[in-house]
Amino acid sequence: MTLSAAATVSLYIVLVFVVIFALLTVALLAIIAFSLRTIQEKLGEGLVQVKPVLDKTTDTLDTVQRVTNRIGEKADTILERGEELTNNVSRRVEETAAVVEKTVSTPLIKFSSVVAGVAEGISSLNRHFGDPHSNASTEKGTNSNGRK
Repeated sequence: MTLSAAATVSLYIVLVFVVIFALLTVALLAIIAFSLRTIQEKLGEGLVQVKPVLDKTTDTLDTVQRVTNRIGEKADTILERGEELTNNVSRRVEETAAVVEKTVSTPLIKFSSVVAGVAEGISSLNRHFGDPHSNASTEKGTNSNGRK
């Protein structure tokens, strides 16, 4: 076998290996393409099944958001009314306390002072002009209640 015949044989051997590898590569690419197509079909079917669930979830979330917004607005309104009511009640309590002080407490204190003064005056007059019962008890060294 000459050098050119050996080169030709080795070239054919390399060519056979390249063709085999090329066929294997094409086969692998075909398998990958088939697998991708199958996966795409399965995903499409899954998307068809999931779409109603996603739509319903989106509707539910929209409803929840609307309800939450309404509740928040009503809570704000209730808080504002509560604050107004608290301010009104506080103002009225202060006004009532002022009226009670002016119309009840002050006259009652004055009346009580007058009664105490009159009682003390009567007591003083009794001591000065002499009450026979109080003189007897003071002479014995006891008060009217019997204590020293």
